[in-house]
Amino acid sequence: MPNPSVASLLEQGHNQLDRGEYQAALQIFQQAVVLEPQNPQVSYGLGLTCYHLEQYQESIGYLNQALRIKPNYILALVRRGLAYQKIDQAQQAQADLDRAIALTPQDSEDWQGKGIALDELQRYEEAVASYDQAIEFKPDDDKAWNSRGYDYPDMAVSQSTVQW
Repeated sequence: MPNPSVASLLEQGHNQLDRGEYQAALQIFQQAVVLEPQNPQVSYGLGLTCYHLEQYQESIGYLNQALRIKPNYILALVRRGLAYQKIDQAQQAQADLDRAIALTPQDSEDWQGKGIALDELQRYEEAVASYDQAIEFKPDDDKAWNSRGYDYPDMAVSQSTVQW
């Protein structure tokens, strides 16, 4: 369990990310890593922030660190896969997304990660089912509800056929 100041910094960092304040988030996560360098959530926060700053190599480095600490960290695997896609490393991206999907989610965060991976692979019905599981764990999770809602139009498109 992270010490209270790191937990507070994690919350502040993610709040800054949600607002699109990526530089502020980066500074907050950098403070947290000084306090707990072996905390996978801190490394993930740094990786996620660098991803949003389009610093994909740095993002991968931080996500690698998170995965060294917590090898089955689904969200870190998914985000690293997305970063690999951005730098045209399709094979590594696919491997991370497949591995994330193969893992058994343990909580709402894991189910969301699995849903994101399934979205990337255009497996929308399975993604919605994953978001449903995330919501079961945490009914007030806005991100899971939003992701679930975004997938419905994609499901309709993937199930329809174009007739000429």
